Amino acid sequence: MYCYHCGYEINENAIEQKSSTRQKYIEEAPLDAEIKYVCPRCGHLIHHGAEQKDIKSLSVACHAELQRGRNDFARGMSFISIAIILGIVGFIFLQLSKKVDVQFRISTSCPEFWIFAVLSVIAVILIVFGTVLVVRGLIRKHKYTGLLKDINTKTFVQ
Repeated sequence: MYCYHCGYEINENAIEQKSSTRQKYIEEAPLDAEIKYVCPRCGHLIHHGAEQKDIKSLSVACHAELQRGRNDFARGMSFISIAIILGIVGFIFLQLSKKVDVQFRISTSCPEFWIFAVLSVIAVILIVFGTVLVVRGLIRKHKYTGLLKDINTKTFVQ
């Protein structure tokens, strides 16, 4: 559906607006207006009686958000993959930090141990960011896939 607030173009600023701004649009609606759907991009109200070009515009916006969800998921999975590789390399350096002269105990004064520590910290950070991106991507993909199904079946459910 065509959102008269955000238009045909994909507006990056409108996508990232807070829920308080979305609530403002809902509160500004006339009381006698029948609400059919709330725009997923900006929160503007979409009323009953939409035209075909309006439905097409909403579908385009949904496909754009669905692609962003896929991109977040792919970026998160790549962060997790890099983190696993760095963790394995860090474990190898931990094994290399076991020195013969201290009866195969880990020596914290050798450079191998410090490389292990740095790689481990980077791996943990990448796993956290990757997990956040994967979850955010999955949520976004699920939400907009459902919305596209609603558009195709012409049933808009809040």
